[in-house]
Amino acid sequence: MAAGPVHERLAALELVDHHCHGAVTGDLDRAGFESLLTEGEAWPGVSPFDSPVGLAVRRHCAPLLDLPRHAPADAYVARRAELGAAEVNRRFLRAAGTGVFCVDTGYAPHPVTGPAELAEAAGATAYEVVRLEGVAEAV
Repeated sequence: MAAGPVHERLAALELVDHHCHGAVTGDLDRAGFESLLTEGEAWPGVSPFDSPVGLAVRRHCAPLLDLPRHAPADAYVARRAELGAAEVNRRFLRAAGTGVFCVDTGYAPHPVTGPAELAEAAGATAYEVVRLEGVAEAV
């Protein structure tokens, strides 16, 4: 079925990410990447790359790294390392079609981009989220 004018118009709209965190600034080995792939515990005997989110990463993200869809996990991690974190972040953020990021800087378990760095990598606009906890503590 061909896309109509409504679909084309919607596809052209930039997204707003109303709550995100910065992108990791360092290169990740496989274990480091897998630890960030899910917030839950790893399934016993199963790589997070073989979970639904891992399959989605390899399906949608691998081509942005010039790899085939569903590239093997080791090839995916090696290509990320070859390109470097800054280039990987730039490719992914620009492909997302997001025009505005509202960045929560209050939680960062790893070194991550701040709003300005995120905006530059994405070619977009970014704003820092004001966390009410900090405002309440200051009053």
